[in-house]
Amino acid sequence: MKKTFQILLVTLIFSTTIYSQSTERFIRIIGNAKKELIANKAKVQLTITEQKATKYKEDSKDIAFEDVYNTTIVELSKYGIAESDLEVIIQSKTYSRATSKSYYFTTDINTLEDIANTTIDGAKITDIKYLYDTSDEDLETELSLLAINDAKRKAKTIGDEINMTIGKILNIEVKESSFGTDTVESKKNEITKSYRIAITFKLVD
Repeated sequence: MKKTFQILLVTLIFSTTIYSQSTERFIRIIGNAKKELIANKAKVQLTITEQKATKYKEDSKDIAFEDVYNTTIVELSKYGIAESDLEVIIQSKTYSRATSKSYYFTTDINTLEDIANTTIDGAKITDIKYLYDTSDEDLETELSLLAINDAKRKAKTIGDEINMTIGKILNIEVKESSFGTDTVESKKNEITKSYRIAITFKLVD
């Protein structure tokens, strides 16, 4: 806290020095706000591979790729995932020369655990990315107001220490918003959205 106060005080002294020709004095404060977001959708990568019987497993048998695929489609349909929702991303041969394809599909978080726990011979989830919509204007507004209030609180603390009153806001500059119009992918099911602004306050004796 002491270090933060010293930095802010230096900012005040520097600002008043640069603008010494003006009778108006001001202080520039950084306001911060953060909020944890929980994903509501997930992008799942699913790999489907034909099965070859092996002598190391008694009950193993050949399962054609088409059979594994059809079984997978039936199981996914129980959770609202249609065949048309699957997007092919990889088609290759495995080390055993078995046909293998990978797909992406999107699902709600509420059904992700059930899908992940579904056991199908030849089908395996190989990657999960959590999805976040960063175009929420209400959330950005909420964080901007929190950042403004944070700056006001800091400014008042400094003003009390130097026996000056914090006046009107002269300028607001967004330094970091981490918001956009696209969906963000993350390996984590929770992310932190931040908002950072610089506010210039007028100082009154």
